[in-house]
Amino acid sequence: MRIDPLMTRNPATGATRHVTDDLLAGTYLAPRLSAIDLQEAIGSGGPWAESHKVAAEETSRAVESGLLAVARATSTLDPSDLRPEALPDSRARTHLTGLRDLWRDLGQLPGPLQTWHHVIRSAASDALEALPVLGDPCAFATPAEAALDATLRAHHGAVAQPRAASRAADGTALRYVQDNLGLCADRVTPDDGIACFGLRDPREEAEFAAARAQAMLQDGTVETARQIGLLVPDDPAYAQALPDAFDRAGLPLSGLPRDEARRDTAGALLSLLLVILAGPAPRTAMASLYVAGGMPWPAETGRRMAREVIDRGYSRSARQLGGPSRQLLDALRPCETPAQLFGRLGAIARAVPHLDLQPRIAALASVTGDAIDWPLLRRRATPRDIGAQGHDRFVEGISLFTESALPWRPVRQLIVLGMAGRHWPRQPGTDPFFTEAEIATIRSSGLLLAGRQQKLERGLALMRRQLGAARDGLTLLVPALDLGGVRQAPSTGMALIAHLLGRDDPAGLVQDVRRMPPGKRPVALSATLPVPGNGAPDLPADGLIHLQRGLGRDDRPGTNLLRLRSASDGQALPQSPSRLETLLVSPLAWLLEELDATDRTWAPEALDAMTMGTLMHQVLEDIFTERAPVPPDDAILARVPEVLHEVLSRHADWLLDGAWATERRNLEREARTICLAWAGFLRRSGAVILHNEMALRGDHAGLLLNGKADCLLELPDGRILVVDHKRARAKGRRERMSRGWDLQVALYRAMLERPDEETELTRLVQGGARVVTAYHMLMDGTVLSDADGAGLTGVECAADDASANAIDHLARVLAEVGMGTIRLNRHGDAQTFAKDRGLPAYALANPLVAAFCLPDQPDEMEARS
Repeated sequence: MRIDPLMTRNPATGATRHVTDDLLAGTYLAPRLSAIDLQEAIGSGGPWAESHKVAAEETSRAVESGLLAVARATSTLDPSDLRPEALPDSRARTHLTGLRDLWRDLGQLPGPLQTWHHVIRSAASDALEALPVLGDPCAFATPAEAALDATLRAHHGAVAQPRAASRAADGTALRYVQDNLGLCADRVTPDDGIACFGLRDPREEAEFAAARAQAMLQDGTVETARQIGLLVPDDPAYAQALPDAFDRAGLPLSGLPRDEARRDTAGALLSLLLVILAGPAPRTAMASLYVAGGMPWPAETGRRMAREVIDRGYSRSARQLGGPSRQLLDALRPCETPAQLFGRLGAIARAVPHLDLQPRIAALASVTGDAIDWPLLRRRATPRDIGAQGHDRFVEGISLFTESALPWRPVRQLIVLGMAGRHWPRQPGTDPFFTEAEIATIRSSGLLLAGRQQKLERGLALMRRQLGAARDGLTLLVPALDLGGVRQAPSTGMALIAHLLGRDDPAGLVQDVRRMPPGKRPVALSATLPVPGNGAPDLPADGLIHLQRGLGRDDRPGTNLLRLRSASDGQALPQSPSRLETLLVSPLAWLLEELDATDRTWAPEALDAMTMGTLMHQVLEDIFTERAPVPPDDAILARVPEVLHEVLSRHADWLLDGAWATERRNLEREARTICLAWAGFLRRSGAVILHNEMALRGDHAGLLLNGKADCLLELPDGRILVVDHKRARAKGRRERMSRGWDLQVALYRAMLERPDEETELTRLVQGGARVVTAYHMLMDGTVLSDADGAGLTGVECAADDASANAIDHLARVLAEVGMGTIRLNRHGDAQTFAKDRGLPAYALANPLVAAFCLPDQPDEMEARS
């Protein structure tokens, strides 16, 4: 790729302009060819065919990159220039042959290269106007660029370019760096013409650069703002930080983009819609649609809908919308035919007319046949890169130069930002198609394909030319971190400059501004106060946090935290057994749940423990129906696949995708094992299923409770067995019950003995039926109960009183939170709960809860050891 842009000077007016592809096409009347489907051609064959089957998108991008690279390495832009026969038998030969065949099959090149091909083959008389080339040929032009340059010179001649303004004065360190960067040269003694400062990150760099420019104007180093230049990396971090910093300093920047970079809203929305309409719709895709810009609902409504769909898999708020919103949401159904797809896309486009989706939808329809090719449509709908356009350049302003281009005017003082990481020069990446050894082999055959060495040489030459814009002084800014907080090493260019100035280590040249005494700093910087305790919270020594109604008033009672969630009539909402288990482990984690201050991180659907538990519960419920005899084993085995498919359709339809075939087979195998074990228990015990999924509401110590019993069984002796299915093995639950720390059995019994509403189960209890609460452990088929289950066939009695310790501890914690007191955890609580109580401390995995844990006390650490 050339460094000097290809420019022409009008013979009549003397005006100069860039030789753009549109200018070439218009001057030489290049034919407008129909667009080629490069992606389809790449997938039709070639030595990369197997890779394309596995990773179509990545392979297509790599092959396209290889095709364009070899085309630019030819001087005629003709596939006949590729002669893979000159290479030894190797991967390089095979793939170069594949590229040549692909090029021949296409019959044309993508993008501007086809226009170049037309110009190179044209005669001078074909041009509608003269395009005399300005300046000398560029030494770093690719063969194709050089051929285009030579053709224009032959057709229209060349015009001498005025000599650039002189660089720094001879004998200065700056001039030595401008002449010798990246070349073999002796070292030189530094002087005041080059200064190098270390800053924290790009934002602090921008602030420092603005202050430095302001100081130069105030102390007379420069007379006007236009004598200062900024050389800036092509990085979004600087694109936003620099205008803000210089605007606050009151300094105009000349060279900012005329039109800022923006998102392709239509392309982004179409990409989302294609994922959703292909079905089943991922919840992250639905959430992204809800918060997308331009939707026919308020932004706050969209955020609420997104939270709901991420939390529950559906949105209650979305079901309440009407008008255009309802039309759009009703169209979000899976499509099987092109007619359905484009009918629904049309309805969506009409619901959001301001987004102008119709042209993009028509383009998708033009490549769709009798069946929907979802991968092709998604490629076509990929959002386009709408980068910044144009340059707002004016005389009286600080000149803004970018990393990938030559400075557009000389300056006296040049400030270079971002002298760290992969910038200056930008490190060439690995070629996605050929290895460096293959590129070297291909170059030896005469095809001048650019490798890493050639790209690095060009980068260094460009940097020398860029530094040559400075006449009096150079300021280098080195950020220690990027905006993500990742530490960065000085760039290659920084290391080369340091070497020329006699420093073996670039750090020896960098002055850390923060470490300099305030009076010695080149400009004033805002002070960043250190965070006390390295950000750790200041926690009370006794681990108790008291939440009072009146701030600073000790005579008022604490806030009753059990009433944080209340109904419209002011009555506290009931607590569930799972919430109270969280309270046993961590009152702070329970408080965060009560306040709905939970993690809102978006995540795709996952086959986690909760999902698998839900699926197995539903399979058991559908196969073992209420008051029906237990099916024989062969009937169960025959029904499991059908029932599991229906369950997946209702609760996790994303698992029906082909990518989850292995997981579905594993689920089916697990469901068969669980169902056969449960059938065996029902037969041995003689139990009859009275109900599946029964709601329970009741009272414990004045606290309203609600929950669900997974299964209600009637035993031959008249006893009622209330079963909670748990997708786990019996070991952990047995240990918890034997130590008296199982809470759920006691809370279920409380809801049955002191019900808040009458049900068939509560009537049985009031009529004198004996009730046994138990767990069915799905992973090993064990049924565990407390003392009331002793002697039951197939039931293991785990403890005389499985909840004694849990109930006592719950009473103490309820008293504390009822008075507004939260007892914090200690770092070793997770180990203590597991070892002494058999309780898994899932609540302590919350990073916020962990951040507010107290250190362990010495006696606790000794006990655990």
